[in-house]
Order: sequence, then structure tokens, then C-alpha cells
Amino acid sequence: MKETAFLKAVLVRELIPATGCTEVGAVALAAAWAVRALDVPVDGVESIEIEVDSNTYKNAIGVGIPGTGETGLGFAAAMGALASTGDRYGLQILENPSPMAVQKARRLLVENRVRIVRAPEAKGILIRARARSGNEETSAMIQGSHDHLVGVQKNGKPYPGAPISDKDPWKLSEEIRSLRYGDLVEYAGTVDLEELPMIRQALRMNVHFCEEAQKGGSSRKIGQVVEKHAMQEALQEDLSRKAQFVTSLTVEARMQGLDLPVMTCAGSGNQGLVATIPVVEIAKNIKASEERLLRALVLSYLTTIYIKTFTGVLSPICGCGVAAAVGAGCGIVFLLGGGVSQIEAQINNMVGAMAGIICDGAKSGCAFKALMAVGLALDSACLSMENVRIPSGEGIMGDEVLDTLKNLQKIIEGGMSSMDATIVGIMDRNG
Repeated sequence: MKETAFLKAVLVRELIPATGCTEVGAVALAAAWAVRALDVPVDGVESIEIEVDSNTYKNAIGVGIPGTGETGLGFAAAMGALASTGDRYGLQILENPSPMAVQKARRLLVENRVRIVRAPEAKGILIRARARSGNEETSAMIQGSHDHLVGVQKNGKPYPGAPISDKDPWKLSEEIRSLRYGDLVEYAGTVDLEELPMIRQALRMNVHFCEEAQKGGSSRKIGQVVEKHAMQEALQEDLSRKAQFVTSLTVEARMQGLDLPVMTCAGSGNQGLVATIPVVEIAKNIKASEERLLRALVLSYLTTIYIKTFTGVLSPICGCGVAAAVGAGCGIVFLLGGGVSQIEAQINNMVGAMAGIICDGAKSGCAFKALMAVGLALDSACLSMENVRIPSGEGIMGDEVLDTLKNLQKIIEGGMSSMDATIVGIMDRNG
């Protein structure tokens, strides 16, 4: 079956390990390649300029850099420059920084050798890093997705050895959008799980991150609340509340820079966590088999990816709420024995309820959106299992899931075109 091979390729492409927010990771990756192409020690780099699209800027300006206690684009670029001579590339480039590297990165910023500029007219992800030393000038560009390196140059000529990708992220999105959603549900229920080792890897990685986040709960505001109420009988019995709080404190830990990798989904680590943790919590509660859990995760991830092809990798609406939590909700309905009709009802119900939730950047506050979205996913799952759904034709609801998601796409592209600029303007004034 053609779709089987294609959906496996989609999961391989869209489930990628990352340490730290993917936007700061992508900035660090671009900076690393630009500095590496200079072929000089970092101390000899005179300047690093990072040009980013507005969405990348929005998502990276206030998020924690793993293991550093620092935030933002400039520090991510400095850490990427210092990682340019290492052997860790990709979106785990910021993992496990040394104290010496953190100190040198701070010095690069103090000496004003790192500059951030915006490319407000850019469509989609665009990160261009330029580095200079004497008469030498280099550049590296990431475009379309967070790890899609499309070019590295030195003095205007291609730099040898860079892993340039010739794959087109936009074409992949178009191919995914052409699928019937029912094909995704069928695939999740029938695929040979031995062909998808990345699903088990995602489960292990994200659950481990969640467990470590809970150990550090006392240092985080949501974690403090969970600790305070953890022994209360009501919270232990209320599965919905537990799944909400555990997912929320995990997102909070990631936004604050917990130095461990997660498996991203559709370009976001928070989406990977939100698409995983609630499904795992429900599976534990109902004592689902490992196979059933893994299949539910396949559906959760594919649903998240499917929705993101309509909303965009980065967009004015919250991906955790309108994509990943919807994916988790579909995985939960699958766990509970729901069929295609109930799973599609879950998408319509959640998109209908959450379509207007904006994205105002990656930050600790994302944990509150995760809290709300996971609660809705669980409540909506109960309704969907009873065949309760928002009727077609109400608001933005279409006759089928595909129609609803096309309507959502129209709202984003036609009705929210100026929203990101407005949000970024507010963030700049707040900063």
C-alpha cells in the first residue's frame, strides 16, 4: 500500500529529537555552520548576524536555553557558535553545555559580537546566519523547517561538507494534506510496529523527560502546585486533572531550559510532549497493552502532523492546543475503543472549541495553554465516545474533517495575516 510507506516516511521526518526549544536550536544550528565555515577559532570571529522570520523571533525571544540559565536568540546564536567545532549537530546542538562555553557565550554578547535582525516579510521559517573574520565572510541558511539546511557559503562559494538538504518541506505538506484522515486511523490500527522504532523512542524519551521534570517540580511554579496537591485523594482519583497537571509541568520545565532531549512532533518539542504524555497517562489508568499505547501514539503524532500542514509549522495559533492536544485527544479516543467516526468527532469538537487560541511565543506560559488543552481533550473524548459532536455547518465546521481543517487554514491565512506582527510589536514593547 503506497500510503503505508509514505506515512512511515512522514513519521521518520517529523519525529526528531531536540534539546531545548526548536527555534533556539535552529538558530544555534545556523550560527554553528556559519562559524564553522570561517575555519577560525571562535575568539577570532568578529561578528555574527542572525536574520530570522517573525515567527521564529516570536518563539525564541523568551525561551530558556538548556543548562545555561539564559534566554533568547542572541544567547542561542552564541552557544551555536561555540558548538561549531563539536560533533553534535542537528536540533540537539544545545545539549549539555560546558560552564566554559556558557561563560564564552556571555562574553560574545557583552562584546556586541552577536546581532539579531528580523525579516518581517519572510514566509515560513527563515534563519540566515552570517559570520565575519577579517576579509572572510560566511553564511548559513535554514528554511522551511527547523533543521532544513539549504545552504552554507564562504566568500560567496558553497562550503564543502555541509549536509545540504534537497528535500522540499512544502511539497511534503501538500502530500500529507491530500490524504483522507481515515487513512491515518487505519494505518495506526494496522501498521507493523516493528517498522516504526521511532515511536518507542519517542515514548521513552518523552516519558523520561516528564519524570525528570516532576523530580524538579519544587523549582517550578506549576510543579509547586502539583507537589502541594499530589497527596490529595481527589487529585489522585481525578484522571483528567492528573494528566493536565503532569503535562503542564513538563511543558513548563522544557520552556525553562531543562537540559534533556525530547522527541519533537511537527517541528515542536512542546507538541511532542503534549501529543505523548496525556495518552500515556490514560493508557496507564485503563491498563492498556503496550501495543495499544504505541498505536494510539502513532495516531496522536500523525494527527498532529496532519493538522500542522493546514496551520503551518509556525503560525498565529497555538500548536499545542489546536494540533498536539487534538492529536492526543484522538489517541485517547483510539485507546478507549473509538472508531473513525468518534475520532473525527474529536477533531471537529476540539478545533471548533480552540481555533482562536493565539500563539504569543514559546515561554513558561505555554504550560497554562497545555493545561487547558489537555483538559478539553479528555472532556471532549468522553463526548466523542458518545457520538456527541459539533454539527456540520456550525461556525467553521465542515462536512468532513478535511473541510474543517481547510476552513481553519483560511482563517489563519486570510483572517490572521497581521496578527504575528501585532503580537511581536507587543512583545518588543514589553521587552
